[in-house]
Amino acid sequence: QAVSSKDADSAKRLHELEAMLAKQQSAVKDLTAAEASAKKKVAELEAAVAKQQQAVSSKDADSAKRLHELEAMLAKQQSAVKDLTAAEASAKKKVAELEAAVAKQQQAVSSKD
Repeated sequence: QAVSSKDADSAKRLHELEAMLAKQQSAVKDLTAAEASAKKKVAELEAAVAKQQQAVSSKDADSAKRLHELEAMLAKQQSAVKDLTAAEASAKKKVAELEAAVAKQQQAVSSKD
């Protein structure tokens, strides 16, 4: 009777261990699937980050190009303003000279009369 009780305990223990093993195998299967899913998600996120970085780099390059263009336009405008200022000064000088010549001629005409 002691042996059959021992055999029954062993069989029960064996059954419990087999059930635990089955649960562990199921858990390992679930973890493996979860790991694969996590790896896929990480790969998707890495691809999204790379795409965003590329977009930011492209945007930065576009911004730098636009900034360069605007700086060039500003330099041209500043040069044009400088030229116009010089032309205006020259024109004012010429007007003053012509006004002086006209005044001189008027004076000469007046003194003849």
